[in-house]
Amino acid sequence: MLTAKKADNNAVNYERYYLLTELNEEMLCRAKTMFEEYRAQGVVFNGGFDDDTWDTTNQIKKTTLRLSPNVFLFKRHAENWLGCSYRCFVDALKTYTVFNMDAFTIRGIKVRVVNQLVKSAENPCEELTPDKHLIEFLKLLPGGEAKDRVVEELEEQYLFQSNQQTHKNQRVLSDFSAYFAFNSALENFWLNASGHDRLFYFPLYFWWNLTAILPLRPTEFLLIPRECLESKDGETILTIRRTLLKSRSMKVYHNIDSDYELVKYSITAKLAAAVRDYIRVTADLPLSSLNTLFVPKAHYSCLGREVAPTSVYYSFQNLSYCLEKFQYDIMKITHDNERVKLGDTRHLAMISLIVSGGSPVVCKELAGHEDITISSHYYSNISRFIECAAYEMCRKSKNGVSADIHSRRLPRVSETVSIRGGRCDSAAYISGSISDCIRSIGANGELGNCVSCPHFIDGKTGEYLLFSDSKIKAQKNQVDEDSKYLIRLLEAVRKGRGHTEDIQSALLRLQQSSSCYSHSLYKKMGGL
Repeated sequence: MLTAKKADNNAVNYERYYLLTELNEEMLCRAKTMFEEYRAQGVVFNGGFDDDTWDTTNQIKKTTLRLSPNVFLFKRHAENWLGCSYRCFVDALKTYTVFNMDAFTIRGIKVRVVNQLVKSAENPCEELTPDKHLIEFLKLLPGGEAKDRVVEELEEQYLFQSNQQTHKNQRVLSDFSAYFAFNSALENFWLNASGHDRLFYFPLYFWWNLTAILPLRPTEFLLIPRECLESKDGETILTIRRTLLKSRSMKVYHNIDSDYELVKYSITAKLAAAVRDYIRVTADLPLSSLNTLFVPKAHYSCLGREVAPTSVYYSFQNLSYCLEKFQYDIMKITHDNERVKLGDTRHLAMISLIVSGGSPVVCKELAGHEDITISSHYYSNISRFIECAAYEMCRKSKNGVSADIHSRRLPRVSETVSIRGGRCDSAAYISGSISDCIRSIGANGELGNCVSCPHFIDGKTGEYLLFSDSKIKAQKNQVDEDSKYLIRLLEAVRKGRGHTEDIQSALLRLQQSSSCYSHSLYKKMGGL
């Protein structure tokens, strides 16, 4: 099979493609030229093309690529069935790696390409795991009948596995109650934290409060620039970096300026004040070499250690340690299903935005998903999220804690007015406003549907129909159905058979059913 791999170029208005049909001398020469271009760009900073290892960097992390299999293992297990010499294999491996450098991140190159191919040269063919790049690479190698038989068998296994895999691996979220418990623990801790603890745990505090409402990937959060705040029209604007590498078709440059874009969001005055305080406290400390917001020196000093020699910025490992330490030392958590993990808040933020009405941000995020199954994972958790949120709101209300909810709460009013089919207790409607009415959407999308409104009292039973047991079950089903409907629309839009406005409409429909379900659960639990 012919495989086209993008090559680096110096032009602005076009890109060149090399068609890689076989690994021959011509391709080897092209690979060496491309390798030198990567060296000039600083992507490879140590090692030549003929060396066994290459030291690479994407400015965030340094990664060593080992491009030479063990000679003894190669001759023992792979030389006969591969049908090529050790030197031929190594040159082919380096050529294939260079041709894939702008299609993957550095870590992707190491894990998905180099490590897989090196492993294939050190193990018997019976122990090989079917992999797309291994199959592609073996096809390009010179070899005989034995190699072709191995390729054919690997292709059959790969095809079978692909047919069996209906969706990508999805993040397994903890029980939603764990997130509400973490939020309460962090809030209480921050109110009484000492200056030392605030310095150490600020990245965790900011991560939770920002990424629980704005779906950021951990690396995007950690790469927030040091000079990230500005005031505009009475609001505080936060500048963050968002990755451009959301699709496999995107070219990877392995540098921050090209692989990320600067995006601005408005944040609350409380959160902005916390950021300014952190910047003030850390002003005299050496900044990270990437000039990011968080200071590695502050993290290690609070632990009584020297800054790690490999630290170029406050890293994923630093934040992960901070999160684990908080849950172990402060919350005394020992069970995994009670733990919050770094990648969780992106999913929680998406669910929260969908339910609460952050439609413009949601539409942009959904449009950026590469695969529909990624998005569907959010919606499969929505009704469960609502149930846990309603329970948490009810618990806080009974404990005398103000429960701030995304959806509107029912007012306690004794006055009602007669309407068709029953009565209405909406204070707005009684005063002559239809503001509550237009928020009540029927099953077919019609506005002002009384039966779907939490203020409607049935004329026959005198009950809030929205809060009956049968109605609550129907509302849960409606949330699930509206979630599935949104997924179908997203798939249609991605395939060019729909419009972004359709997604907006489906989101509003889902938000309405979610709001009704939340109110019903809240009343059922005794919150009203």
